[in-house]
Amino acid sequence: MRAFIEIIRGDETVREMAALTVEPSSNLATAPILLFLHGKGEAGLLPNELPKVLIHQTPPFQAILGCLRGAVVIAPQAPYGPTEENWNWRDHLRGLAEFLHRDRFAKRRIVATGFSRGGLGVLQLVLAYPELVGAWAVVDPQPARDQEETSAILSNGAIGAKGWLRYGDLRNRDNTWRNFASGLLAKLHHGDCDVTQLGHSDMALQAYGGSRLSELPQNTNLYNFLGLEFQAASLN
Repeated sequence: MRAFIEIIRGDETVREMAALTVEPSSNLATAPILLFLHGKGEAGLLPNELPKVLIHQTPPFQAILGCLRGAVVIAPQAPYGPTEENWNWRDHLRGLAEFLHRDRFAKRRIVATGFSRGGLGVLQLVLAYPELVGAWAVVDPQPARDQEETSAILSNGAIGAKGWLRYGDLRNRDNTWRNFASGLLAKLHHGDCDVTQLGHSDMALQAYGGSRLSELPQNTNLYNFLGLEFQAASLN
């Protein structure tokens, strides 16, 4: 396993991003690519903030730990601005797509996952570049910015065809959250999505720790759905 930092370029209006990349020790030339997009609170402007992408024991954390094997994990960190509240992955989709289209990843299988605002970011990426991502799995994604974006995401054929979704407790969320969640859940196969009573952060810890959607043995965890090799860490 090798972990290193690389830069995803922006343009005249969008800042470049640092990304933590974790590569497997074998089969590097054929390993699938897993893109992970973090949530609102893990954005950063400084190089020493990049470890935030490991919070919630996310895929790059699992790869470093040795639980997620055989995949190249790419975890960019969105630069916030002017505040941590209002940044959006939508502004960085072009840079991400161009980075993933480079010769280094030519003809490789690309899958994506994201948490909270990053979950919405994955849906935005699938909407903007439907052929880029072979499968996606999102955890407690926040609602789209407005009705226009909501309608575009929910009417996108790629959403229902290749997605996995787990929501946390929706009882105390506002109508915007609940309506967006209902629309997404209705698009997916019932065995590939569920709603739990877990809180927002606990939702991420369980999903990225390899929890199945439900106790039914035929239902898959996030990594199984994406076709990745994962073995949960032993507590012994």
